[in-house]
Amino acid sequence: LRLRAEVPLSELLDELSAPHPRYYAARLQLRRSLPELLADLDETHPAAALEGGPAAALGGCFGDPQAVNPVCYLGAGRQATPMHFDPSENLLCVVQGAKELTLFHPADTPNLYPAGERNSAAVYSLANLCDPADADRFPALAEARPLRALVREGDVLYLPCGWWHAVRGSEGRNLSVNYWFALHESKADARVEVDGIVARAARE
Repeated sequence: LRLRAEVPLSELLDELSAPHPRYYAARLQLRRSLPELLADLDETHPAAALEGGPAAALGGCFGDPQAVNPVCYLGAGRQATPMHFDPSENLLCVVQGAKELTLFHPADTPNLYPAGERNSAAVYSLANLCDPADADRFPALAEARPLRALVREGDVLYLPCGWWHAVRGSEGRNLSVNYWFALHESKADARVEVDGIVARAARE
């Protein structure tokens, strides 16, 4: 069970130092929630392509950036995000700590039990990779072919549109900043495939 709450930043930071943190700050829009940090992500600086973050250096590979950029995730205590996919391109940048990702190609979708909980535009799986019992409840999981990535401080991971992923943070405080983009016009075929998955999940 996950509950949403608004708490002061000082309380959040204190809680993340506790042995078993109760809070995980997800999808924090920095422009709205922590505008003081935007100076560290100044993409108008002349050296932006080198120092202003991956959106400046790699944005030409994608379609239009989403208005919510940049988005921050802050947690501790090996917090987990359930398996899901996003219908947008994503650059995941780890600023502190590390993130462990289990990834699946869109071709594995029939084995991943799409539908389940819906969260914004994302499509979640009914299966919980953190629960060993789900291997019996969802036998097709055994046919899926996972890839695993450890994204450390200073690393950037490109998460293609439509790729399934489950995320677990490091034991200590971990902070990532994400940039979301529309698909580049050259990837129109991927848009059709992802829209099809979303439509099928909505009917289930």
